[in-house]
Amino acid sequence: MLPDVIERVALLGWTVYPRAAKHRAAAFEGASAVATSDLDTLAQWAREYPDCGWYAVTGPSRIFALDVDAPPKKDGIAALQALTAKHGPIPERPMIRTGGGGYALIFAHAGEPLRGCSGLPAPGLDPRRGAQTITLPPTLHHATGRTYRWITPPWELTPPPAPKWLTALLAPLPEPPLPPVPYTVTPERAHRALYRAVDRIRTTGEGGRNDTLNRSAFHIGTLIAAGHLTRTEAENTLLHAAMQAGLARFEATATLRSAFRAAQRFPAT
Repeated sequence: MLPDVIERVALLGWTVYPRAAKHRAAAFEGASAVATSDLDTLAQWAREYPDCGWYAVTGPSRIFALDVDAPPKKDGIAALQALTAKHGPIPERPMIRTGGGGYALIFAHAGEPLRGCSGLPAPGLDPRRGAQTITLPPTLHHATGRTYRWITPPWELTPPPAPKWLTALLAPLPEPPLPPVPYTVTPERAHRALYRAVDRIRTTGEGGRNDTLNRSAFHIGTLIAAGHLTRTEAENTLLHAAMQAGLARFEATATLRSAFRAAQRFPAT
């Protein structure tokens, strides 16, 4: 039977899927990808996995959660108290008492970018957003056997936005500035090939940009291997074009380095 508290969060639009009874994994492979608020589907899962726990996927549920660990694991409670003493209070919000003795604080989230790394903004605090999940009552904690429970449920108190000081501490770090486009003189054929690659990367539509970058970088890499271009100027030029086309810096950098490494065995002749 579907627990009443799961039905209630589903009616709020939270997307939910079942967790295995005795460990943290999903109850079945691919469950997170089909998380839903559809009551018929949830009821079917409850029948198929009668002892399961439950996860909510935060992003599609339009919520952000701050997981607060309790000692002796880490003292997230003290860390949060220190932050509120420094920056200001946290508004009244829905809150879960976890099976491990900590808390999960629930806020509204409209999709603004937030970092979701463990230990942010202080040790013992773990933000949850996007594809990350929170464990819902009445799940049993896999290690302690204690039940997660609502202290303040979201059907009684609508999640408020997180305080601005908290979202500021979790905001993505600024990316370093784009490297300057180099103008070093190169052999004419290599120079033309490099800037034809720039044009291809800049004009490729979404969905094919990384593939275009990979193929172009391999070709330019063969010119680097032959000594017609320096790796620094080629990498900076293609990285600049890739980021102008909309690729993330880390993704473009990884593609370039992989392509250049593969091209080392095929110097242009």
